Amino acid sequence: MQTRILGRTGLEVSIIGFGGIPIRRPPHDQAVDLYRRGIEMGINYFDCARAYTHCEERLGEAVKGRRDQVIIATRDKAHDRKEMAEAVDTSLRTLGTDYVDIYQCHEIHQLSDLDAVLAPGGAIEALRAAREAGKIRFIGMTSHNPDVVLAALDTGLFDAVFIMLNYVNRRMVDEVLPRCRHENIGVAIIKPLGGCLLAAHADLALRWVLQQEGVHTTPVGMWRPFELEANAKVGEDFQPLGEQELSVLDERRAALLPGFCRLCYRHYECPHGVETDDLVIFDLLCTRHGIQEAIERGWDKKLEAVARCAECEDRERCAASCPFGLNIPETLERMHRTYMPVLEAHRA
Repeated sequence: MQTRILGRTGLEVSIIGFGGIPIRRPPHDQAVDLYRRGIEMGINYFDCARAYTHCEERLGEAVKGRRDQVIIATRDKAHDRKEMAEAVDTSLRTLGTDYVDIYQCHEIHQLSDLDAVLAPGGAIEALRAAREAGKIRFIGMTSHNPDVVLAALDTGLFDAVFIMLNYVNRRMVDEVLPRCRHENIGVAIIKPLGGCLLAAHADLALRWVLQQEGVHTTPVGMWRPFELEANAKVGEDFQPLGEQELSVLDERRAALLPGFCRLCYRHYECPHGVETDDLVIFDLLCTRHGIQEAIERGWDKKLEAVARCAECEDRERCAASCPFGLNIPETLERMHRTYMPVLEAHRA
């Protein structure tokens, strides 16, 4: 497995990491075995979060007796000091470790989120205290928003950033990556496969991300052995894309971009309770989590609410709210047409 140095952290990380969201899907023992197989194949960067069901628990069991072989990055959504301090301690207990290599402020998507974690009594105070106590080694953040990442870098407080980038959504390339290179910030990439929607050319998609200057690793969400085998091979044999391979992705991007959600979470807030943030990416959620979990979480009930969009008096305002031109009502209705019959058949 090829490795790179994660910026100023000095950590040597595998260029293909192991993402934590879909590890909830297999049975516990299979998940632990998959983590262990990843270590054996040379993956040493493991990404998880307090919000990812079973992730820390399963990773903790997998790394028993080999903690020195892995680099663990985890995170929490807490904005205040007390809650973040509690989250760090919970992560340590769940992972069964004395320290976490990188602890991140999770989902800092808006400037208001960044202001909250930086404020007096905010989460950054807890992470700095945890670092002084030896509970964590480095401080990071996760974000989908380039403007927020740049503002965070202005503070000088973050050693590493976990940012969204793929061959369709290239928003981080022009400003964020050059800034990180200049300041020697560690860069890990979230959603290199668009949260699973770009899996048709997974090997090309991963290589596109890894050839961007300034990228150090990309933890890929995996829960099946064949995914691990294929993704690890990319990390072993990595070469930049050739012209023909780039043209394949460029053509695919042109087809996908008009309806591709950038996950900015800045669209119109529905006054009638339609949960746009989740429903506009319902295809991603169902592919990643499966129909059974969608039913268990009540996502089918959320999707049913879309039926009223056709007659909504706020339809035009909602349609114009996406800063990237995505027609929100039409996207929601497409999700309803596509997935409601599947969900109903599953319930039956």
